[in-house]
Amino acid sequence: MTTDTCQQLRRALLDLHRALVDLERGDFEKRHGPQSAGEFLQVMAFSEDMRWLEPLSRLITMLDEAIDGAADAAATPRAVAQRARDLLGLDRDSVDPFKQRYAQRFDQSPPLVHAHAAAIAALKAVGTVAPG
Repeated sequence: MTTDTCQQLRRALLDLHRALVDLERGDFEKRHGPQSAGEFLQVMAFSEDMRWLEPLSRLITMLDEAIDGAADAAATPRAVAQRARDLLGLDRDSVDPFKQRYAQRFDQSPPLVHAHAAAIAALKAVGTVAPG
C-alpha cells in the first residue's frame, strides 16, 4: 500500500469518526446542554456511552503509527483496511456494539452516509471493499 493510499484511508476514517462524534455530541447536548470542546472531550474520553467508538479510534491510531513508521508500514494498513471493511459492513443483526450503533446512526444521518461512501471508496483503493 502506498503512503498516499494509506493517507487517503486515514483521512476517510477520520472524516467518518468526526461525523459520528458530531452525532454523539448533538445527542449529548440535547440531554445535558451545550458543552465546550474540552468538556465534550472529557465525555468522549471517559463516558461508557462513547466506548462504542473505540474500534474506529484504534484503527485510526494504528494507521497513524504505520504512517509515522512506528508500526509495520506494509502489514498494518492492510490489517486496518480489513478490520475497517468488517466494521463498516452495516450488519444490522450484529451483536457488536460498534456495528449496532453504527447501523443505527447510518440510518439517521445523511452526512454519515456521505462519510461512509468516502471510506468505502478509500477501502476500494486499498483493494478491499466493504459491503453496503
